[in-house]
Amino acid sequence: MSPIHKTESERISLRLAGEVDRHKVYEWLAHSDITASMMGPPDFPEVPVRSFEQFNEDYQHYYFDDTAPERGRCFIIVAGGEDVGVIIYRRAVPGRQLMELNIWLRSEDDCGRGIGSKALNELCVFLREHLGVVEFLIRPSRRNRRAIASCRKAGFEELSISREEQERRYGSPGYSDAVSMIKVMDE
Repeated sequence: MSPIHKTESERISLRLAGEVDRHKVYEWLAHSDITASMMGPPDFPEVPVRSFEQFNEDYQHYYFDDTAPERGRCFIIVAGGEDVGVIIYRRAVPGRQLMELNIWLRSEDDCGRGIGSKALNELCVFLREHLGVVEFLIRPSRRNRRAIASCRKAGFEELSISREEQERRYGSPGYSDAVSMIKVMDE
C-alpha cells in the first residue's frame, strides 16, 4: 500500500507511520497534555494509561510496517509540515468490510483546528479507494465532546445502541460510555 500523497498547498495530509514513529505515537497517547481527555483517572478510571509494553501489544508490528494492511495500519497526521497526530484503522469484524478508526493528536494546541475531522475524511477516502471499504466505525467516550463533534463534522452518525449491543456487534468498546458512530460512503 502506498502512502497518501497531498500537494504542499493542502493543510492536512497523512503518511504511513513506520517503526521510527512508534515511540512518538505512544508518547502522544500516554504522556502528553491531551492524555487526560482520553484515558486515566480521574475522568477515565476504566481506561488506565497504557505502558509502552501494553501499547505494543495493542498495536502490533503490522500497524507500523505495512505487512497486513487488510488488518490495520497507523498513519501520521501532518499539518503545516509538522507531525501533529495519528489515525489508525483496524478491521472491526472479521469477514466484514467495516473498519474501526481511532485518532489522537499530539497536543491540546492542535485541537479545535479541524485537523481531526479532515484526517478522518482523508483516511475514509483512502480506505475506500485502496481496500474497497465503505463503512467506518469510531467509538469515542461520551465524555469527550470534542471528539464527538469532530466525528460528526467528518460525517459520522451516532447509533442508538446499548453497550451490550455494541459488544455483540463490534466487541468491547473500551469506554463505559462509548458512543458508536458510523459513516457509510458511496461505493
